[in-house]
Amino acid sequence: MAMIKDATIYIPCPCPQPDPFDVTKDWKTHPSLITGIQALNSYNQWVSEIVMPIAFQWIEEHKGEVYANIPENLKDDLGVVIAAAFDLVKHLPAYQKGLVKYEEYERALKDGTWNPTHINPIWTSIAKDIHQATEESFEIHKDVLKDTIR
Repeated sequence: MAMIKDATIYIPCPCPQPDPFDVTKDWKTHPSLITGIQALNSYNQWVSEIVMPIAFQWIEEHKGEVYANIPENLKDDLGVVIAAAFDLVKHLPAYQKGLVKYEEYERALKDGTWNPTHINPIWTSIAKDIHQATEESFEIHKDVLKDTIR
């Protein structure tokens, strides 16, 4: 993970994705664990190299407000800076609008009218493909894995 802040500036550090096989060998452990580690590494890389630069651009644009109440010795603490930024964001109109939308979402879930087909269609497609491939792969070996497949 490469998230570095120095002198109140986010330093983007693209780093090679850690090889999960350095942690777990494919011949040694459950394939779902390996897949999970790979997925977590991919997610971490996306957050570190895509999402955090967006967040820190916003923080840079609102630097005075974000850092106003942060003690000098904590201005390079990533968690403290993100917390201060979030304290500001959660009072802004877009976040407040999201809270209203959440209530609508919860009502739609409860009454059975929620239609998620327009939400993240590409990610949904990828997730379905991964789930299907995993199920098919385990299905091929069900005769020897018996009822241990979950």
